[in-house]
Amino acid sequence: MEWGGYNGGEIASKLAIEAARRYIDSHFSSIEHTHENILELIRSAMEYANNVVFERANNLEELKGMGTTLEICLIYNNKAYIGHIGDSRIYRIRGKIIRKLTTDHSYVETLVKGGTITKEEAKHHPKKNMLMKALRMCRNC
Repeated sequence: MEWGGYNGGEIASKLAIEAARRYIDSHFSSIEHTHENILELIRSAMEYANNVVFERANNLEELKGMGTTLEICLIYNNKAYIGHIGDSRIYRIRGKIIRKLTTDHSYVETLVKGGTITKEEAKHHPKKNMLMKALRMCRNC
């Protein structure tokens, strides 16, 4: 099965979501709820999710090479704390204004940022779905 550009992506996605949720649920009450600590909690939850996906992918032949994107939005005291990896996106909607809050971790986004191609050219680029970062690409990254 192919999903999101990765073999086993649907499985990886479910594993990552559950792992990150469990991690945050089990650690949130034990940290001081400062901006920095909440962001570190999200980073650690994403690293934990990456390790879970990595281990499963390496232990089951049929899941070799699976990976996924992951977005976390933790809302605490009326503030949104975001974790992001891949090319899924988080948007903020206020009234009639929609603002993208994340930047894709893709090859084409790198080209756009570097001025090599335009945003319009990126829409039709042959490597528009090639990710530079995703869960399971490496251990402890």
